[in-house]
Amino acid sequence: MKKKKVGQLFAQVKTRVLLLSLQSLLMSFVISSCSNRIHVVPETEEPGVPVTIRVASLEQVPFSSFGTKGSAHLSEACTWINYAIYNADGSELAKPQINQKSNDDSFGTLNLKLEEGNYRLVVMAHSSSSNPKLDNLSKIDIPSNSKGRRITDTFLSSSVITVTKGMQPLSINLDRVVARFEIRLVGDSIPGAVTKLEFEMGTGGSFSLNANTGSGVKPTRAYTDKVNVEPGDSVIGVYTFVSEGFSSTRIKVVAKDSLECEYGSWEFADVPITRNRITVYRGALFAEEVINTQASICLNDEWAGADEYVMPE
Repeated sequence: MKKKKVGQLFAQVKTRVLLLSLQSLLMSFVISSCSNRIHVVPETEEPGVPVTIRVASLEQVPFSSFGTKGSAHLSEACTWINYAIYNADGSELAKPQINQKSNDDSFGTLNLKLEEGNYRLVVMAHSSSSNPKLDNLSKIDIPSNSKGRRITDTFLSSSVITVTKGMQPLSINLDRVVARFEIRLVGDSIPGAVTKLEFEMGTGGSFSLNANTGSGVKPTRAYTDKVNVEPGDSVIGVYTFVSEGFSSTRIKVVAKDSLECEYGSWEFADVPITRNRITVYRGALFAEEVINTQASICLNDEWAGADEYVMPE
């Protein structure tokens, strides 16, 4: 009897252990399943109204294919497009700045979502080696590097947009916001020893742009733009933003060799600078006698025109 009772008791214990093991396994499966369900979070769409922004033209140059990679004119005119969307009064960014490069498939077209309301939209196109920060609407600085400020042909649009449900794509026209100073050597060319020209801009020129006005911010100091040249070059030019309230500036040009030794320098006083116009000095720099001519010049249609500059005797 005792052996039978012991055997029954052992069988009951064995059964209970098996049941507890099954129960533990089941609970583990349930917990694991719940854990998996907790970590599977369904994707949610970004809230807001879909908005499409397309660059339609740069200063009288329309693009037949809006913002596509095949839009050759756009990629030839600039290598970067910067988009900045501020709140209505322009005091701060409503979205992080977006930069597009010319080899991007979406170059010239931006798709995003915004809540309904009014915004300040700033679009900037340029070919600088690095992108400016557009966090301050009234002072956009072109970054400096080993080559100087390197301001390039730059275009800008600054406007207030209203975002509503079902809105149509926005076509944006950008205007040129730089002036150009150009040296066209006559009876002269860059000597073999000269590797670069440094253009020191006076207070009329600026490396900072006010996106509210399209004018340059008056600088507290002069800045230098460096242009690499090769022997035989005869056309050399630089761009600048025009400081508000100025119509001319002083430009000092310094020629240097590969060892940074000065080869020669020239002072251009009261050089007229106007937004979307080229000021041309036509003559000699390296010849023994400086000559000035008044021949006509050919210009690209997208520039408004040119002003001849005669160096004072």
